[in-house]
Amino acid sequence: MKVYYLGQFPPPYGGVTVKNALLAEALADRVPVEKVGFRDVGTVKIVRLLMTSKDGLFMLGFGNARIQRALLCLLSIVRPSVLSRCYLMAMGGLLPSHLSSDLAYRKACAKLGRIYVETKTMCNATRNLGLDNVSIYPNCRNRPTATVLPHKTGGVLKCVSFSLIGPAKGADVILDCAERLAGVEFYFYGCVEETFKDAFEARVSALPNVFYHGVFDSVTNDAVSELSRYDLHLFPSKWAAEGVPGVLVETKMAAVPTVASNIGYNAELVASGKDGIVLDECTAEAMCDAIKALDRDRERLVSMKEAALASAEYFCVDHYLEELVADLDNGRKGALR
Repeated sequence: MKVYYLGQFPPPYGGVTVKNALLAEALADRVPVEKVGFRDVGTVKIVRLLMTSKDGLFMLGFGNARIQRALLCLLSIVRPSVLSRCYLMAMGGLLPSHLSSDLAYRKACAKLGRIYVETKTMCNATRNLGLDNVSIYPNCRNRPTATVLPHKTGGVLKCVSFSLIGPAKGADVILDCAERLAGVEFYFYGCVEETFKDAFEARVSALPNVFYHGVFDSVTNDAVSELSRYDLHLFPSKWAAEGVPGVLVETKMAAVPTVASNIGYNAELVASGKDGIVLDECTAEAMCDAIKALDRDRERLVSMKEAALASAEYFCVDHYLEELVADLDNGRKGALR
């Protein structure tokens, strides 16, 4: 059973590329997998591969929604038989809304061997559109090799941001908090958006309680171990296309609770008051209040760390491999008929 994983892979490191790399690696332990990167071979060669394939199976990990729609709709018209051997890893949280307003796209996706969305809400919304080939595959991570234990800290509270750095992910909100909370430390990891670079560097240099640690390689290095050094994860995202951000999974595995904006599916991923806090408003004032409350009540913070770690079990990739391999095996049997 030859499986081609068509997608975007690191570098650069981001939600789509890291998810593709980790899943391709996990599948490769069970079935032969050939990674085919969009940037490496180009769209034309990928289209040719799909058009000429007789029995190959294809995992699709698109980062560009427009290219995804265009390719699937093209295959639906020109080579519909290959779609039953394609397995779409839906990135982000917008696929159900795109399908609801696009009949041609919906018909194309109905022919896929399987669609994997990231949350129960997405799965139910897609099934309500009449598609019964939908399953849940969260933005999983490998089970940590080292044991992580929640710890109580009595010193300076350390907050971490582990995302693309720019206004869309709320970096400006975190920096505003840092200006107001001189007794709390704030650490940033991630690629800085080019249009935000000058402003970010200026504010970091002016704030003694803010530190930038560059881009972290989450594929070859241990993100969970790195994140476990911190007390609180800050995620004031304003990006409407958020699905299951990988950092929310990694921080759970690191026993680090999250203070998050109420956007996308964050309220489904963070049980507010139990393993983190979901803000009613994505403002510096609201985030400062949440940080100060947990800084004052370290026992509550430890309880949230324990709950975050317990909730991480749902996101371990080994829970989903059997189903994925079974789906691929069904596709192989169908191709041989």
